[in-house]
Amino acid sequence: MRQGWGAAVAVAVAVVVVAVVVAGVAARRSGPGERPAAPASVGDSGASSSRAPSPDASYWDPGRMGSAEPAPMPTE
Repeated sequence: MRQGWGAAVAVAVAVVVVAVVVAGVAARRSGPGERPAAPASVGDSGASSSRAPSPDASYWDPGRMGSAEPAPMPTE
């Protein structure tokens, strides 16, 4: 009799695990159009961005290139 309960509990746990995995896969497959918009940045929140700024060819003009030096090494 106890083996019957153990098997029933094992099957129930397996069903729950499969349901969670299926829900996770379905959530990951949702397209980018379904994701909520990123919050607008207000001030320095201390978080980093994962998007690089758009390239600006005017930043590295000849004057900046001529005076460019490597950053100093950190000291202890």
